[in-house]
Amino acid sequence: MEGALLEQAQAGDDEAFERLVAPYRGELHAHCYRLLGSTHDADDALQDALLGAWRDLAGFEGRSSLRGWLYTVATHAA
Repeated sequence: MEGALLEQAQAGDDEAFERLVAPYRGELHAHCYRLLGSTHDADDALQDALLGAWRDLAGFEGRSSLRGWLYTVATHAA
């Protein structure tokens, strides 16, 4: 199922992107919080990370897991 959602999201389907990243949203927020130490800053970093992931999703080649790639994007945003 993740593969089909990924293809749809890479084709520009924003609803598919939301369903694709929804399972990781909580843990990505916690990751940003651990890096930043502030809930407000973690909120902002997560928003920036998801926006960046949406913009760069076409470049995701699947050489790593989606989860790992999202963590990298979140780490850079934080």
